[in-house]
Amino acid sequence: MGIGIPTHWYNVLADRGLELPAERPAPARDDAASGGISLAIPKALIRQNMPLQSWVPIPERVREAYAAWRPTPLVRLRHLEAELGTTARLYMKYEAGNVAGSHKYITAVAQAHYYAESGVRTLVTSTAAGQWGVAVAAAAARFGMGCVVHMVPGSYDRKPGRRAAMEMFGATVHRGRPAELAADTRSTSLSDVMSEAIESANRTEGGRWILGGSEPFAILHSSVIGLEAREQLAAAGENDDPVLIGYLGGGKNIGGLGLPFLADGASATIVPVESSAYPLLTRGEYRYDATDRAGRGSAAKMYTLGTDFEGAPIQAESMRYHAAPKLLSTLRAQDMLHPLAYDEQPVFDSARRLLRTEGYLPSAEAAYAVHAACELARRPENAGRPLVFCVSDHGYYDGDAYRAYLDGKLAAIPV
Repeated sequence: MGIGIPTHWYNVLADRGLELPAERPAPARDDAASGGISLAIPKALIRQNMPLQSWVPIPERVREAYAAWRPTPLVRLRHLEAELGTTARLYMKYEAGNVAGSHKYITAVAQAHYYAESGVRTLVTSTAAGQWGVAVAAAAARFGMGCVVHMVPGSYDRKPGRRAAMEMFGATVHRGRPAELAADTRSTSLSDVMSEAIESANRTEGGRWILGGSEPFAILHSSVIGLEAREQLAAAGENDDPVLIGYLGGGKNIGGLGLPFLADGASATIVPVESSAYPLLTRGEYRYDATDRAGRGSAAKMYTLGTDFEGAPIQAESMRYHAAPKLLSTLRAQDMLHPLAYDEQPVFDSARRLLRTEGYLPSAEAAYAVHAACELARRPENAGRPLVFCVSDHGYYDGDAYRAYLDGKLAAIPV
């Protein structure tokens, strides 16, 4: 019997009886944007951020969209195992085989469904490397909505493929403004363009800022990844508890893969991987901080380096953010996650190894999960154990990143 598409999403908050610390509203401002953020999040999404029910039914229209590419493959990587000389069993959950080329399409489809039902006509969002922008553009097109995307300027310039994909779906894409006094557009972070998108949403008639990149409901939607992986591992005869690995970013790939393994009181080893240039969970402080650089959004309790933090201009644009997702921050504070941080040079070495041995090129972000899996596979305690990592996005739009790697031009990471 084959693996089916899940009928429900998994809510770890309800299953574990957790509640996120309440957000604090943004302070009043005197500038033109002080009228507040035009969010009007659909009530269904608000409820999914709460510990109300462990299993949330997936709307039929969303399941119909999922059926175009789900379930996604879980691939045993025997050639990579041999290359590493490990007895650990390496599995890759491959999430790049959809119209957007990314796992982010999972929640973009779900959110677009709820926004369309509530009468919204245009989705406004921000994107770093462009995966989220493509996903929202594709989802908006599916449900007959307009789309406006504000893109980090470095990515806008260096990743024309992703920008073209958004525009092919009918989205309007704006180049983000460089950070004040920035010598290089790569110093402009997702926080900056998020502030621009908030302003834009307020000016767009019938528009709403779709903020779900790292919201708990976005991670909840992504739980289909881990729910499928549980069944696939069982079908492969894997009875040992796996190590579950994904890059941190907005939390959807590692949360989507790992959190369903906590269902019904189970324990799991969940490893979020981050850049040593943006060591959020490994070196950040767990405290309240603004969610965007300009302070127009609310403040949330999360692991943060501070809104004014400027890390090295790494190639993995989606990891260049000052704070970790709220949900994963709460789980980290309770020692339910085991984060690791790496420099980009060895990360790209491992991406190259995956391409040469198995024929898959990961995105600059997903390469962090590949590298962590390679490193963890060499540890004695993981001998004979299954390790599952998520290749959440393909790397064929990341030619600029791999060109910098091949040319020896990766950013130096400060010690």
